[in-house]
Amino acid sequence: MDESAETAARQALAKGERRMVLDILMRAYGDLLYRHCAAMLRDAALTDETHQTVFVQAWRDLERFKGDSSFKSWLFAIARHRCLDALKIRRRFFKRFEARETLPDGADPSPSAEAKLAHASLGGPLSRCLDKLTPEVRSAVLLRYREGISYTEMADIAGEQAGTLQRRVARALPALRACLEAQGVASP
Repeated sequence: MDESAETAARQALAKGERRMVLDILMRAYGDLLYRHCAAMLRDAALTDETHQTVFVQAWRDLERFKGDSSFKSWLFAIARHRCLDALKIRRRFFKRFEARETLPDGADPSPSAEAKLAHASLGGPLSRCLDKLTPEVRSAVLLRYREGISYTEMADIAGEQAGTLQRRVARALPALRACLEAQGVASP
């Protein structure tokens, strides 16, 4: 799917058919990028907004796409930057507006059934451990292991050296393992 989508998108771009290019890219990479944004941001509304922003920016910058990398790498680079921006904005917001000690009237303090299921499986502990990583490290780990992207392609996405990203991931793995073990998840 990647190669045919890449080829079709490049042909449409050469013909100046921007809408077709965006349609091809959204069909080919939309779900993949959404999952990546969701894993990075861990907030449904923020994920939706950021995912949409990725494609708005892609549309806006399509004419500047030089073709030095694949569309997939280009879109992941945009997604990575928008996710990091969203995390930075959220962190600033929460620093400024501290969480309340009590819930507002009418608020339901019990977690949803979906939240309970997520935390009951490995997904809950792993998500909590990933949340402890810095956004840059979390992004590298997710790109490598969740998306299966090579370090070379990650270098295109992140604008960093492949070796730097490889070391970042290698250093994160023992920390993740220790975090999981501390939560009672046995290592394989």
